[in-house]
This record gives sequence, C-alpha cells and structure tokens, in this order.
Amino acid sequence: MNSDNYEFSKSSQPQSVDAYSAYTDKQWNYINDINNGVYANNSGLTQVQFDLTSIYNSGGFTDTGDMYLTIPIVMTCAFATSAGAVVTLPSVASLGVGGAAASLGGCAAYSTMALKSNFQNLIHQIEIQADGKVINETQPFVNVMQGFRLLSQLSTTDLNTFGPSLNYNQAIDNEKSMQFNQVTPPFVAGTASNAANVAGAGMLNNMPYGAVAAGVASQSIASPIMNQGCVNTAIANRISRYADLTSGSASSAQSFWGTSSGTQLTLMSATQLQTEFKPYVSYIGNIVTYYDVALIPLKYLTDVMDKLGLVRKLSAVMRIYLNTGSCAAKVTNPTLSTQTIQPVSVGGAFQSTFANTCPFTFNNVVGASGTAPSTNLNPASVPLTTGYIVGGLFVARAPTTAISVGGGSGINIGLNVPSHPMPSCRAYYSLVKMEPSKALRYVEENRSKLVVYEQIITNQYDGITSGSSFSQLVQSGIKNPLAVAIIPLISPSAATGSSSTVFNFAQWASPLDTCPNTFAPLSLTNLQVTLGGQNVLNTTLFYTYENFLEQICLADNLTSSDLGIGSGLISQSWWENNRVYYVDLKRCRDADKAATRNLNISFTNNSQVTISLLVFTLYLDKLVVDVETGLVKK
Repeated sequence: MNSDNYEFSKSSQPQSVDAYSAYTDKQWNYINDINNGVYANNSGLTQVQFDLTSIYNSGGFTDTGDMYLTIPIVMTCAFATSAGAVVTLPSVASLGVGGAAASLGGCAAYSTMALKSNFQNLIHQIEIQADGKVINETQPFVNVMQGFRLLSQLSTTDLNTFGPSLNYNQAIDNEKSMQFNQVTPPFVAGTASNAANVAGAGMLNNMPYGAVAAGVASQSIASPIMNQGCVNTAIANRISRYADLTSGSASSAQSFWGTSSGTQLTLMSATQLQTEFKPYVSYIGNIVTYYDVALIPLKYLTDVMDKLGLVRKLSAVMRIYLNTGSCAAKVTNPTLSTQTIQPVSVGGAFQSTFANTCPFTFNNVVGASGTAPSTNLNPASVPLTTGYIVGGLFVARAPTTAISVGGGSGINIGLNVPSHPMPSCRAYYSLVKMEPSKALRYVEENRSKLVVYEQIITNQYDGITSGSSFSQLVQSGIKNPLAVAIIPLISPSAATGSSSTVFNFAQWASPLDTCPNTFAPLSLTNLQVTLGGQNVLNTTLFYTYENFLEQICLADNLTSSDLGIGSGLISQSWWENNRVYYVDLKRCRDADKAATRNLNISFTNNSQVTISLLVFTLYLDKLVVDVETGLVKK
C-alpha cells in the first residue's frame, strides 16, 4: 500500500474515544518454576518446569502471546596451566591504568567469554501439555529453527531497539569475520584476520576486537588477504552489556561500577547491581564470573502460545530443556598475536558436558603489538601461563566441577561462587481486564475457540561425504505441511587436513563458532523436494540467494511488505556464508492439505567436506480451547 492510499484509508476509518483501547487495565505478574531451586546444571540438559494452572483470575484474562521467561544465568571460567593447575588471577586493586598487571591477563578477563547471540540458544526443546494433551511437541534444536525465523522477521530498527533485550545487541554475527581451519594439529596460524591471530579447529568466528587497531566489520585496508582486519563486532557488543567489576574503579566501564576507591566515587556497587539484576562480570577468587538474566518471549519459541490469545485459565504444564554444562579449550602462545584456542581435543573425546548447543564462546583477544603484553593498553585475553580455558554456563548457581585438563586433578569453576540474586526461573504474564459487557461477549463467542498454529519436526543426518548424492524420506504421512528448511553444517566426522583425524564435535557444540546463529557456506546442488509423489520445485535447483528470496516470497510469512521482498536481517552476503535452503510447501488444493503425504528431499553435496544436516519440517496443527475454563480439546 503506497502512502497516498494509506493516508486515505486512515482518514476514512471511523474514530471513537471508546475504540482507543478494549482494556480497562493491564498489569504484569510472574510465577516461579516448580523446580524448587534444584537444577541438574552439569548434565547437558537442565529441565525447568512451570505449572501454568496457577495463573487464574476470575476478574481478568491472561494474554498468552505476551508471556515471557526470565532465566538467571551464572557463567564462570578459570585458567589452567599446561599441567592442569589453576592460574592465580591478580587482585582487582592491583589493576591500575597503565600498570604491568596486564601481563597476567587481568585487564582483558571480562572478554574471555560471551553468550552467543539470541537467548533462545539456551533452550534446546520445549514441551507444553494442556489437560493431558501435548499441544507443543518436544523437538530437538528448536533454538536453531526459531533463531533463523527470528532473523528473517526482525528489521534493522528492531535490531537496534528490541534486539538488545534478546541478546542481539545491535548487530548480528559478522559473516566476514568467519574462518575455517581444517589442518592437522598442532594448528597453524590462520590467514583470514591479520594473518595470524585467529586459529583453532573448524569454523571460527570468536574474535571481538582488532589486534592492531579498532576492529571493523568490513575490510578497511588494502591487502592481498580478503577481509583482513574484520572482527565479529556482535561479540564485542554482547560483552559490553556487562558491568565490569574486574578492574579498579578508576578504569572500570567509565568508573560507573564497583566499590569506590580513594577519591574515586562510583555510581553503583555490586550489591546495587544485583538488586536490579544488571548483568555484570567480576572476579571471585580465581574464577571469572558472569551474572546475567535471559529474557525469552514464549511466542518466539512456540507458536501455540502466540495463537491462544486471551484466556481466563490454561490448565497447562510447560517443560523447558536448557543447554547447560561446561567445556574446555586448549591455548597455545597465550600472549602473542599467534594465539591459538582449540576445543579439547580434536581426534579424541570432545571434553564437554553440553549434550547439544554450547551457548557461549571463548573469545580470542590478543596483544596489540604481537608481543608479550606489558601494559593495560596492550592486554592479553588470558594469563601468561595459561594452557587451558575451562568454562561453563549454569542456571541460578554454579555447581561443583572437576574439569580435568593437562593431567591435573580437576578445575572447580563453581568454587565459592555465590548463587544468582534471582534464585529461580520465572514466567511473566499479563492480567488484562475489560469492560464487563466486552468481556461477556468475548467469552460467549469463544467457548469453543479454534486455534490453528505451527509445529516443527526435526530430523538429523550425518556423514554425507563430498560429492555424494543424498535422497531421503524425511516425513511419512504428514498433514498440512508449510515448509521445509534444510541447514547443512560441517560434520563432526569431517577429517582434518590430509589425515584421518576427525573433529569429533559438531558446529553447534563448538565454543569457537557462533553456530547456531551462523552456519557455513556449504553448497547443495540438484536440490529437489517431493511431497506426496509430486515435485515441489519445477526443476532441480542449483539453489542460490535468488531462489531463497523466491521461496520466502512464496511463503509470504516472513514479510508484511507489499513492495519488494522482505527477508528481515538476512542479506545476500549473510546467506551466502550461512546457507539455509528453505522451500515453501503450503500451496496446494484443500483436499491435499488434509491428506497424509510423504516428504522426500534429494541433493548433491557440492562441497569438499563431509556434512551434517538439520532438517526442519513446519506444519499446521489445531486445537479447541474454552477461554473461560481453559479446557483444551485436540
């Protein structure tokens, strides 16, 4: 709709004071989870349960589309020597501006870890039951599909305003700073950024700052190396959301935070930061500790909560499975520009308790001069004697750990770490009140409200070798399919260099990769999708960004614009480095929609590495709800 037609339509609408709002009041409240503070934090997946039946008020309604979760996060890390002994960190008092304490790695400790973009990566799967019926299926890797959909829906304005609340922090992960390293250990220096200072195993995108000057998102110097100097500014933005208490008050985040020192007055102490749940990072003994609160709107995780709308009561139980655990990484040349960080260990057992997504990165921050740091202006990311980084992410409190590296007795990254000031997870909900006549009419018209919503089915495949063909029955007997999204990733079984040694870790499990917010530039050719024995695509495709736009345009559910094609934050540059093969399935005759049909996909792996696949099938489901009693029929 052009501006002339919009203005005319707006002027033609009848206006009324009563039409300004249908509500007389709207207030917010929350319920705690029913875990009673007990979280299996180091088991790979932590189950958190909410009893939504307690949300009831006879005088109002709850809008399920407004509900959101808050997850108290405690993220910790420690440094170990090559022999596995804990490295002693400098005291905060010793860190003066221009002092030599930087050689211990103290002044860059706040940059050691960062959450990956989008708080949804904390959630692996979610199940919702109402009246004993499953209304949201438990499917793995919901964070991957819903994260992609969120990227396709957010605008640049959303990214700058609402994005920080979702942990996007005004930038998405930079595709120009990605690097792939598949050489045989020990790893040689990489060549994509400053020729030396990003190295490790597999896909890498963990450099938040430039080594010589301020990092940039795009190449800014003439160089024979494409994208030299590019860094992942999204990580830098995510780090900057923390109040830094690891430095002295005179040099800590514009002197806003921390204990006042001498004549230097700060604005808020650690205790005051805890009162308002402000994210902050501090030293607790030899542990670098991050406190944060993840805010996750439920409508971005599960479509049924968005579509249910206003109900007085919902007899539902929600089970959420969070990615928690710990992992280790080996560090070589810790204070040089040739610093290498690699997961432990390539070719052996991957030392991680994360069963699926590792939700944080270990960041590569190196000395600006390429030599051993000597001042706060020339910091290291780790202490001088570091051989390993060990870190973890937990709900509400850090457990006792014994992470064994370098033959040591084990590193306890929960040692003396206090619990989060928010002791349990919360589900926030709104209480809406209406004029009695409007409320009565709404209830009378919706005692049997039909709710149609989207569900997701996840399939995983591995070991698709270079140049090989893939043909697979993905779904048998599916009804009302909407779309299929095929995401290729570098396989854990991909061999390194010319050897038979394999990575042994998936992209989403790597603490050096920003996956699953980024993927890989892996090509699938001769792509065809068959539904009910009929080809969905006119011809087999050498799928390009233009085909992606065509499918998004066909789907018509990722844009509300009448002019051009909208794909949110997914640009051509981003897509070409982070391939998602999206195919629309929903256009067919009504008789076909209700029939059970088989879904097949086929393609050729047009890349030089063995790949894995995450295949997400979207389909429509439905239920009937009584908005007065909350009873659900399915």
